[in-house]
Order: sequence, then structure tokens, then C-alpha cells
Amino acid sequence: MFRKRYSLIIADREVGKTHRFSFSVAPVCGILAIVLGLPAGFLIYAEWDTSVALSNLRVQKGQLELENSGYRTFANDLPIHLVNLDETMAKLVERVDMTPALIRSMNELPDKVQVGSPKTLLDAESQLNSLERLRGLLASIDDQLTLVRRGVAYREALASATPVIWPADGWISAVYGYRSDPFTGDRSFHPAVDISTRRGQPVYATAVGRVFSAERNGNYGNLVEIDHGFGLVTRYGHLSAFETAIGETVQRGDVIGYVGATGRATGHHVHYEIWSSGRTLDPEKLLAKNREIAAN
Repeated sequence: MFRKRYSLIIADREVGKTHRFSFSVAPVCGILAIVLGLPAGFLIYAEWDTSVALSNLRVQKGQLELENSGYRTFANDLPIHLVNLDETMAKLVERVDMTPALIRSMNELPDKVQVGSPKTLLDAESQLNSLERLRGLLASIDDQLTLVRRGVAYREALASATPVIWPADGWISAVYGYRSDPFTGDRSFHPAVDISTRRGQPVYATAVGRVFSAERNGNYGNLVEIDHGFGLVTRYGHLSAFETAIGETVQRGDVIGYVGATGRATGHHVHYEIWSSGRTLDPEKLLAKNREIAAN
């Protein structure tokens, strides 16, 4: 059928002429199919495009609902985080509230004993969206608080270990540095301060620490040595008697012995030394001025 050809004859009666048109069925059917199929194709494409758009909208709706749920959860938790943050900061502020005298003495310690405050930076650009940035901010605050807690704990321990109070009630009769030896008259280095007072007066531990020596020790006479950590050691010489023993943990202000003149001494006094990582320090730089920090 599609291979047959047909003729169309048009006659003009006035002039007596005829016009003949021949055509095949197949091309005509093809043209008709195209003409009729175009609207249908547009309709099918429009329906498909609408279906895809609806699917995308459903996906976006689901994402928005999930994100909104996250925002709601975060918004509910945020006041709790802020309250906890406020309470934590208040406690940390209380913990670092030290007397000016103690801070001044701690500042006299060598730099390697001092504590630093590490800093962290929040890389906000790496976050995916505002919710993640908020979460990242809280995480960063938590990290910073952890660092602050460690720094505060270190500084508290260092404050407790700083030899700051006077080891005995009295007056300084010999300073730290070079002097004339009281026995020979030769120039010699005196790595301590001597605090003179009456025999039998209590001698106090000047910081928290552990006693690692409490015995007779040559020219020092009866000597107590305390390890305070952080490389800090204190020594108390010429005692008349001990009030502590090796291995005991002492607090600042605890009585560890009594003033005497044992060993190489010209009178009743406490020979008081401070060591930091194997080197002596001038104890007078760390002693509280005018007894600002009480022994007990």
C-alpha cells in the first residue's frame, strides 16, 4: 500500500486545461505523522519535565525538613551549652583568682617553669553550612575550654609548688650571693638566705611538695629537702630537730622542723635554699614582701 502512487487531476473548464499531480502514500503519511506527533511529543516532554521537577522538589523538601529538625534540636540544646559554658568560665575565673604577692613570686620563676596558653583558630570557611558552623563553633569552644582547664590546672599546681612564704619568723641575716665566709673570711658564694630567730622556732614548708631527705648532712647539719615538682626543690639547714620524715607530702605552711645551729653555723638560723632544674635561685625574690602570704 505504501509503495503505490496516486494521481490527483485538476481540470480548468474555462480553458480546458488539466493539472496532474502524482504522489506516493509513504511520504504523505510520514509528513502527517510528524505534524500530528509534534504536539504529542511536546506534551510527553512537558509531563516528564514536570515529573522530574516534582521529584527534585520532594528531595529538597526532605533536606529542608531534616535541616530544620537539626536547627530545632540545636536551638533546644544551645541554652544548655551556654549555661554550661557560663558556669565553667565562672569556676575557672575563681580558680585563677590569686593574690598579687603569689603572682609576683610566680613571675620570678625561670621562663621554662612558666605555663603558656596555647591558642586554636576556628576555620569557619571549612564548614558546610550555618548549622555546621554553629556546631563547629561550640566544638571549638569546648576545645578551647579544655586547653584553658589544662592551663588553669597547671597554673594551680605551679602556684602550690612556688616557694613563696617565709620558712621561719625572723630576719635575714645573710643574703644570696658572694660574701665573706664567716669562718675563714674568704670570698665565697652563699646559695641561700639565712633567716635568724630564736632556737626552737618552727620551720615551715614554703610550698606543697614531697620530702625526699630529712637527715644529718655535713655542714648543713640537720637538713630537710623537699621536691615540689616543676624542677623546684627547697632546702632547710641547721635545724635543731625534725618534724617530718622522708616520703611525707607536706602542704605550704606545715611545720617540718625547728630552728637550730647544727652543722657549720655561727648562730641559730635557717639556711634556706631554692633550686630550679639544678640551679640555685635567690629566695628573697620569691619571698612574700612584708609577710603578705601567711605561713598557715
